[in-house]
Amino acid sequence: VTAVALLYARWEYRRRGRLGWLGLGLVCLMIFVPNLLLEYATSYQLPRTPLALGGVAIGLLGLAICLPSVWTFRSAPKVLCLDAGELSTSGLYHRSRNPQYVGWYLFLVGFALTDWSWWCLGALTASAVGLHLLVLVEEEHLQRVFGGAYAEFRRRVPRYFGRPSQGGRR
Repeated sequence: VTAVALLYARWEYRRRGRLGWLGLGLVCLMIFVPNLLLEYATSYQLPRTPLALGGVAIGLLGLAICLPSVWTFRSAPKVLCLDAGELSTSGLYHRSRNPQYVGWYLFLVGFALTDWSWWCLGALTASAVGLHLLVLVEEEHLQRVFGGAYAEFRRRVPRYFGRPSQGGRR
């Protein structure tokens, strides 16, 4: 599902310059299908082990990163990529070009650690690959929409977290 959704979204974006409802729907499926696998692969119990407690802490950290990052947009159409609005560079976007995805992935890792299994590892891997491919599609879009401002943002701010690399491709 992930590969098909992203290939279609990339094709549609390159053809039309934006995602239509089908492309947006497929991207949403790409994000949520691995998450559903995590839900069905685990049965939640109150944390009893150090690993599970660590998972809760990581999951809460992820939410603490993800939710304020999404709030920075202050626009449902912007969150859904239906309206470009302005380039978000404040808050956690000062340290990462994609803190919402970093936070979401940390939340998934934390959730998975509460009941670790091979299913969780597979779902986490699929989520990581899918989110990274989504970031690559979004970067093309942002470069097209914001041009030089986005190029400067890429140069200054790393893709995820850490130090920016030369050329800003990290």
